[in-house]
Amino acid sequence: MQQLENALIIIESPNKTKKIAEITGAKVMATIGHFKGVTKEVVKDYESYEPILDYTDDNTKYRINQIINASKGKEVYIATDPDREGYGIGFMVYELIKNLAKSIKRAEFFEITESGIKKGIKEAIPFSQSNFNDYESWKARAVSDKLVGFILSTKYMQLCNDKNNSIGRVQTPVLSLIAIQELKIQDFLNSSANKKVSYKIKAKLKSGDLEFSALGENIFESKEEAQENLNSLNATKEAFVFAKEIKEAQIKPKEPYRTSQFQEAMNRVYDFEPETSMNLAQKLFEKGLITYHRTDSNAISKEFLDELQSHLKDKEYYQRREYKAGSQSQAEAHEAIRITHYHSLDTLDSLIEKEDFKAGDKENLKKAYKLIYLNSVASQAKNAINENTTYDFSITTFSFKAKISKCIYKGFKEIAIDNEEAEAESQEVNLDLKEKESVEILSLELHEVKKSAPKHYKESNFISLLEKNGIGRPSTYASYLPKLLDRGYIEIIKKGKNSDIVATKKGLDLHSIVKANDEWITQAEFTKQMENALDEISQGKVTYLDYIKLIHQKLEFAEVSTNDSCVPKSPHEKSLNYAKDIAKKANLELPEGIENDWRICQKFIDENKNKVERPKSPPSDKQIALAEKIAREQNLKLPKDYKEDWRICTDFITKNNKK
Repeated sequence: MQQLENALIIIESPNKTKKIAEITGAKVMATIGHFKGVTKEVVKDYESYEPILDYTDDNTKYRINQIINASKGKEVYIATDPDREGYGIGFMVYELIKNLAKSIKRAEFFEITESGIKKGIKEAIPFSQSNFNDYESWKARAVSDKLVGFILSTKYMQLCNDKNNSIGRVQTPVLSLIAIQELKIQDFLNSSANKKVSYKIKAKLKSGDLEFSALGENIFESKEEAQENLNSLNATKEAFVFAKEIKEAQIKPKEPYRTSQFQEAMNRVYDFEPETSMNLAQKLFEKGLITYHRTDSNAISKEFLDELQSHLKDKEYYQRREYKAGSQSQAEAHEAIRITHYHSLDTLDSLIEKEDFKAGDKENLKKAYKLIYLNSVASQAKNAINENTTYDFSITTFSFKAKISKCIYKGFKEIAIDNEEAEAESQEVNLDLKEKESVEILSLELHEVKKSAPKHYKESNFISLLEKNGIGRPSTYASYLPKLLDRGYIEIIKKGKNSDIVATKKGLDLHSIVKANDEWITQAEFTKQMENALDEISQGKVTYLDYIKLIHQKLEFAEVSTNDSCVPKSPHEKSLNYAKDIAKKANLELPEGIENDWRICQKFIDENKNKVERPKSPPSDKQIALAEKIAREQNLKLPKDYKEDWRICTDFITKNNKK
């Protein structure tokens, strides 16, 4: 491509500057993400609702001043990330340099490759002609999140007397989904339905060397009745096939990954948390190995489909498939997450090794890249075909069913490692029986049949639930669970390969009190409407003021407080009792107002806790042995209580060991 010696390209990530500079010949500088944010005051007034923005810190301000100075008289391409947040950053840069630069264009890089950069530069448009409504949408998101966060978090800090509470426009509906599921589970466990159990008989069968199971069709209301019927069958040694049904099932390959699908596949296959997966994808994107990783689209460009076809057309499994962005997509320009160029799988390791990734990251980066590689290729493969056979067996007068599944054509399974298509009830056994043929009965046992209880949400498929409910966007999916974990509202419980998301008592209590006072902020439907409204701001259908006034109306037009009234007045009972204990042991007076102000209580504890003798804790056996060795070698007397108090023992060792 034509070199841009007199140009400046402004991006977000410093890790991409070197590569883009090599490709373009331009000077490349990075904002390092957001450099300005909405302050604690949030807005200038409650008529215009214009946000008060300020630099995040002095170092950031210095860095942006360098970008401003470098822009003077230059042709500038603002190529911050191609999404709403990226445009918001780009617009703020534009406002700072619009009277200094020779020209300013908006460019979007969907892949950090020579062809991707070339396309972005070629299709760049004057920034003044870009969609300023995207900034209005970013502003609406940023201001509404701050208003909700500051006003409602303050309210529930005080109501719950807990300064570690927080409410969020998206965070709280996410918590509510988890809490509601937890309440359903608890209701079921406490209900009579949970106590009602019926029974079936399960048979373990054998044909040749193959073992499989079949479940009886009869349901028995009591264990005694079931056992009685099982006993009547114990003498029977054979089961007979009296019916057989064969059906073929076509299984499509997974579509190219959206952000949510990639995060879930990484969790399912490698047990990576969404945040970890996105960090790995970010590094792969910055090196030009994959396309942009924050996307709600399943589409693949015609150019890449042509490239794959040229390499795969002679493969037996190959089938060209085109994918659309999808009904959930808000950004038709985006592609799915895919590899940027085709190569053989055996060069994958060397591709990662030659990049200057940290040594400790490389194995996980290989896993992430391999998953994306195989998904990209498998999306252009034929369906797999399973043969599903249902056998009906008779054991005396009782009927038993066995479901057997067998893959008769692999198709995309030749490539993919991320599959979930197998039915839970089917058994993968290469069984081929004819009607009236007999099989051996190995054993019979009782099988409990319970009404199925609701299940906890799994970490591996939770993001799809958020996407289905219209909660959040690809850029934010990974952040919700860590926030809820940090606040103590949920816990992640590992069960085998799965990780259950469980609401804690604190999470359930907060959900209950918020639902009683501000139910609207708990509802996924309201959050979905707000997300849609943000998209409509970008499209010019809704104004920033329309959106922000609706949010503020829901908040009863409360104003953001900038003083310390946002924290609970009274200290926790445990903190107050600790303060009283310190006062008693140190013979101190409790300060005035301590029972009504947590800050007074905390200050008293911090200033006086060292005056109270802490309970003695013994040193380790190694410490005792070392102290005794030093005393012997230096002919020293061991201090009193050196075996009972680790501090005395440690002081002796520290004082004399150097000698």
